[in-house]
Amino acid sequence: MADIAVSDRKTAAPSVRRSATGFTLIELLIVVVLIGLLTAIAIPQFGSAREKAYRAQLQGDLHSLISAQESYFSHYNAYADDVSKLEFNKTPNVTVNITEVAGNGWSAKAVHAATPVECGLYIGNASPPAGIPVTTDGKIVCTE
Repeated sequence: MADIAVSDRKTAAPSVRRSATGFTLIELLIVVVLIGLLTAIAIPQFGSAREKAYRAQLQGDLHSLISAQESYFSHYNAYADDVSKLEFNKTPNVTVNITEVAGNGWSAKAVHAATPVECGLYIGNASPPAGIPVTTDGKIVCTE
């Protein structure tokens, strides 16, 4: 009788046991999809933050240029017609150009190598820089 019981156990279907550790394929796919969605949301936000940082660099350099021009004017009773004449340190990848010096005024434009945004201003009786919609004396305005 013992022999029969042993042979019955061999032919009977083994019970399926599943380990409680590890992840199923579906669970892993859900995680991958969620990571993809979060990435799709986050990447444009980083690009927007970078553009704001570039714009802030342009505006900061133009504010520094205003101070440098006023310092130059106090020494020479005239505004500088070139940035190289000023004690002025610009941000890397930013180009600042004085576009006009006219009597008691001047205008300037700043551009960043990594963005198409341009910022500019005019002081006194100078004309606003080309392509910059500046309407107020001394106000820094950037293109969109």
